[in-house]
Parts: sequence; C-alpha cells; structure tokens
Amino acid sequence: MAEEKLPVFNLKAVVQETGVAAPKLRTWERRYGLPRPDRAPSGHRLYSRRDIETVRWLAARQSEGMTIGRAVALWRSLEEAGQDPLSEHIQPSPMQTKRETLERWREVWVAACLALDESAANAAFRQALTLAPPEVACMEVLGEGLTRIGEAWYQGHATVHQEHFASDLALRQVQALITDLFPPSRPDSLLVVCPPGEHHTFGPLLFTYLLRRAGWRAFYLGADLPVEEVTAAARRTAPRWVIATAAHLPTVVGIQALGLSLQDVGVPLAFGGRIFNRVPALRTRIHGYFLGERMEEAPARLEEWAVRPPAPPAPVPVPETYRQAQIRYLEQEPFIRARVFALLFLQSLTCNLPDWLRDYFLYHIRAALILGDMGLADFCVDWLRGLRDGFSLPDGWVKPFLMAYRKGIEQHLGREGAPILEWLDRHIDAEDASGNFQEMQ
Repeated sequence: MAEEKLPVFNLKAVVQETGVAAPKLRTWERRYGLPRPDRAPSGHRLYSRRDIETVRWLAARQSEGMTIGRAVALWRSLEEAGQDPLSEHIQPSPMQTKRETLERWREVWVAACLALDESAANAAFRQALTLAPPEVACMEVLGEGLTRIGEAWYQGHATVHQEHFASDLALRQVQALITDLFPPSRPDSLLVVCPPGEHHTFGPLLFTYLLRRAGWRAFYLGADLPVEEVTAAARRTAPRWVIATAAHLPTVVGIQALGLSLQDVGVPLAFGGRIFNRVPALRTRIHGYFLGERMEEAPARLEEWAVRPPAPPAPVPVPETYRQAQIRYLEQEPFIRARVFALLFLQSLTCNLPDWLRDYFLYHIRAALILGDMGLADFCVDWLRGLRDGFSLPDGWVKPFLMAYRKGIEQHLGREGAPILEWLDRHIDAEDASGNFQEMQ
C-alpha cells in the first residue's frame, strides 16, 4: 500500500517503536543501506511504516543469533528471489515462532498484571516456562513485561499501584525459581546488593538467580543498603565479588561510594544496570568493573575474570570546580529547594506538577554534580519533555520549570554553581530553539 511507504516518521519515533538505538540505525543505513529513509528539507531523516517494519525484521533476526551482516544478506536474497521479506507467507524459523509465542505470553502477563489478576499472570508465566529455559522466560516475560508496564505508566496508561503489583509478583516468581535450584557447586561467594536509595529489586534478584544457575554461591542482600553495611558484610564474608546494580542516576552515587569503600577491604566491585546502559559515560565514574549491557552474559564474564582478572579500573577524576560546587551545593540544598518550589508554585504552567517530580529533578542535579559531569543528567531533561502527554502537562511547561531551578541555584550558589548553571542554560536555550518559550515571572 502507498501509505506504508509514505515518509512521515522521524528518527525518535522509529527508536521508540523498535527499541533500536539511533546510532545503530544510522550505522545500518550507512553500511548496509537498510533502512532507506528519505530526507526532509532540513536534512532530518524521515521514515515510512515499511522502514519501521524493516528495522523490526532486522532486529528480530539479530535476536535469533544472526549478525546484522547476515540478516541483511538474508533480506537481499529474499528480494532477489522475488519474495517480500516482510510477507506473512514466508515460513518463520522455529526460533522465531518460539520468540513470537513468548511475546504473546508476555502480553498476557502484562494484561493480567494491569488487571491485578495474579492467577492469570502466574498461568502465563508457567506457559512461558514450557517454551524456553527459565532464565529466558524470566527476561522475556517478566523483565520485558515490567519494562512495558513502566512505559505505560510514563505514558499515563498505568498507575503506580499496577506497577507495584507487577513488580511484587515478578519478584515472587523469581524467588520461587531460586528456591528450586540445586545447591551451588562453586566455593566462591558473591554478594549482590542495591545501593542506598535503589528500590528497583527485580534486576538484582534475577541476576542472583542467573548466578546461582551458573553454580555461584550468590547472596542477594536486598534494596536500599547503606554503603557501610555492604562494606561490613564484605569484610566478614570475604566474597569473590560484590555486585551492585542501579536503575537510576541518583543511586549511582552510592555505587561510586561503595567502590571506594570496598578498596579498603580488598574486595572488588562489579556493577551494571539499566542506567549504565542508558548513560555509558557513567561506567568511567566507578571504582569497579562494568559487567556488560546484557545481564545473561554477566555470569560468563565473571567466569572469564576468575581465570584472567581484568585490568584495574581507572575512574575519571572529579574536576576541582565540581568538588567546590558539591560542597557549597550540599550546604545550601535545603534553601535551594525551598526557593525553587516557591517559584514553581507561582508559575501557572508548573504550579500543579506532581510533588515527586520537583524532588526527582533535584536528585538528578545533585547526583550529576557529585559524579563530576552535569552532562550525565542530560537524559533526565529529555525524559521531562516526554512526560507532557502522559501526565496532561501544559505546552511550554519545561522552560519555566528549568528556569525555577536556575534562579534558585543562582541565588544560593552564585558563581560557585557555574557547572549547574551552565548545564541549565544549555537546556533552556534548547527550549527556546524548539519554540517552547515562556517568560519567567
């Protein structure tokens, strides 16, 4: 159909629909000529619905174990044989069929969780376990399912209580699998922890399960664990590794502190989690070893490190200007907070923001400052811009929101707040460039 080839989608829309990152899409286009987007007069890429389905097709072949080069070669061979690679009449591979069936059970699991139907959700997961190894069923149904529910909350289609119900159920399903495992075969122990403030526990619990299936004596110590408690546990038990995970930027500060603390007891830190995949530059801020982007590959990496230890980490030092700004900011944060919140209340576009959002942004500013690079929080501003539709926020609300923080920080930090002010100015200018201009009162 002609509509399928109409170039109307921008790069961001393709990334959101397919889950394939923008740099990867550009690489595929440059090296292999797939997909084949048009260009707007401004030079920006414009994709058709067929381009999006092409990206989905290529990503599916990669998930089956093909390299991107082999996937493109298969696409070309089908075209040369007169077949449309996107045609439903092409017989899918057994692996593709199994994956699609897992995806259907994932959708059933998500729908059951949103309906608070524990029985139906448990039945869906049991069906997934009959199709794939437990670790695959956990990641494809539970892990991806929780991600879908989180996205639904972000878009305003799910509530907090639905998300909590799903998270609790997924944790219990993984815990049941851990209980059924045979005793570990390796003598070395591992401690799996969540740093201070980290309450997203599904990832570390699932990782504990993967480690135990690989024979490690892995112990999960729970959420929101103070650095001094983890250090004390490491001193008492002398584990081979302490493994920490984080889903959000503010809790990376705890992992940074943990890496420094563990050096005193001679126990190495390994780390990972969603935020380190989203912001790769964070990996260079930690006194520890990054486990990789794919959780299922981490046990094998630990096996490799047991034989061939990795080179000692060399974290990027925090600039002195940031150290001075940190000291001053931590002294003045209560006053900054009060001033910012007063300014937000006075603004018609921001006075009705969710209460949690105001502190959420402050936590990200503080974390990026402590970690030594305000650019680490860039994604947070993009995240703010995407909240509008899901939370019925007014057009143009982001600039006065940012301006309130700028005014509060400038008032209480002055020139010592330069790293934060320069960062905020960059994003405020970007709002002006986008046409979302609102004057601060």
